[in-house]
Amino acid sequence: MQKICLIQTAVSSISEAKIIASGLVDGCMAGCVQISGPGLSTYRWNGKVEHTEEYYLSIKTKPACRDDVISWLKQHHPYELPEIIWAEFGATEDYAGWLNLNVIHTATV
Repeated sequence: MQKICLIQTAVSSISEAKIIASGLVDGCMAGCVQISGPGLSTYRWNGKVEHTEEYYLSIKTKPACRDDVISWLKQHHPYELPEIIWAEFGATEDYAGWLNLNVIHTATV
């Protein structure tokens, strides 16, 4: 069983989500980015409770490209402090093979 890396983040508009998704896929850093939402996030920011509509991005990449994707997200994300979380998952040989063919990024953040 091969491993893939799933990175998640959120943004406040569908247009921001599409920009991030396109940048990662066009740059061959992600094989696929799924956009879900909108949903409501509740969190504390600068001492007060906020309620924000957000779109959620699920970014699929190779484990070896994780740090490059995170660096790219930090540079291009519209939030001052973006949520960037990740985990590695087992994947079918077919899906992992497809991902490996489509993620060919070499670090040029």
